[in-house]
Amino acid sequence: MSKNKKNIKEILYFIITFLLMLGCGFIAGFLGTKHLDQSALTEISFLGSLFSFILFLSSILVQTILHEAGHLVFGLMSGYEFVSFRVGKFTLIKENNKFCIKKFTVKGTGGQCLMMPKIDDYQKCSYVLYNLGGVLMNALVSILCFIIYSSISTNIYLSQFLYGMVIFGVIAILTNGIPMKIGGISNDGYNILSILKNSTMKYCFYIQLKVHGLLSKGMRIKDMPLEWFEIDKKSDFSNPLICSIKCIEASYYHDRLEFDKAKSCYEFLINYSPNILKLFENEIKCELLFYEIIGGQNQDNINELYTKKLKSYIKATNCYISRARLMYAYNLIIEKNRKKADDYLTKFEKLKNTYPVKGEVYGEVEIIKFIKNKFLVSDSTTDTSL
Repeated sequence: MSKNKKNIKEILYFIITFLLMLGCGFIAGFLGTKHLDQSALTEISFLGSLFSFILFLSSILVQTILHEAGHLVFGLMSGYEFVSFRVGKFTLIKENNKFCIKKFTVKGTGGQCLMMPKIDDYQKCSYVLYNLGGVLMNALVSILCFIIYSSISTNIYLSQFLYGMVIFGVIAILTNGIPMKIGGISNDGYNILSILKNSTMKYCFYIQLKVHGLLSKGMRIKDMPLEWFEIDKKSDFSNPLICSIKCIEASYYHDRLEFDKAKSCYEFLINYSPNILKLFENEIKCELLFYEIIGGQNQDNINELYTKKLKSYIKATNCYISRARLMYAYNLIIEKNRKKADDYLTKFEKLKNTYPVKGEVYGEVEIIKFIKNKFLVSDSTTDTSL
């Protein structure tokens, strides 16, 4: 599929989804007026519809939380270990046997529940129920809300909330259950379909969860076995699951400060553009930009990578600790703007305390020290010790 066709498909998807939600919200408001006596209908029908739409929007948040809770419940039933639970930018993690809140978000997602397989054999690991958990939870709650809404007399406010729960529950089931990629992110249905295709997809999904779980516990990726990330070069690297493992291999070398090897991995993947997901393409370009900054510093190469679109992506993902490291290096080495570089270093320090993936933080701290040792004669900036 061409790049233009992919963009048109995504735009149409978002327009249709938005119109569907908007229409359902006002339908909910209109139907909700059946609970009002006719004498009050003319005076408050508009306000009632408006308030009903607000209630409908609140049901979106509730169904999002329930969707992720479904992954959690069915993941635990399938033998997975809790890693993190995110709604919006707030992420619940378990650290030192205590639950705490961190801040993080992934562009194109409203929430995410991540778990780690407890067993070491990817062939014996359960995948379908974990991935279907969110859709199943949305379905169960939607059915329950529909039964209450249809058969029990409730006040206008509860009625509109229940109706919104049913409508958005159906939308959540469709958008997560029907295999598709939304904003460059594979949905649950797409993951299940990919995993059922062959053993390689299953292995890639397993390693993805395993690596993120270990990173969240504080293990460095460089301390994981390299053979985990070695995929047959004849594989289809445009597939998101396979592409993600090659990116993890690059991160392995990156964490070992073997930037040339990491760069080779990313250059290998960029050859698959525009068939790889835009999310991966942007992440790859961010790291290639970083390697050019600390390596050749060729301005033409930097300009080719640091486009308006990539700048927008960097801004949209400024909660990533790697972005603070990238922009610190860019302003220190290329722009030679020490003040702005120090601002990003300060941001880096703040992100250290709120970032949910400890292993990634440890690696980024080492890279910041590498930059300072290589490009600063004397360092009076903020200490990056943990």
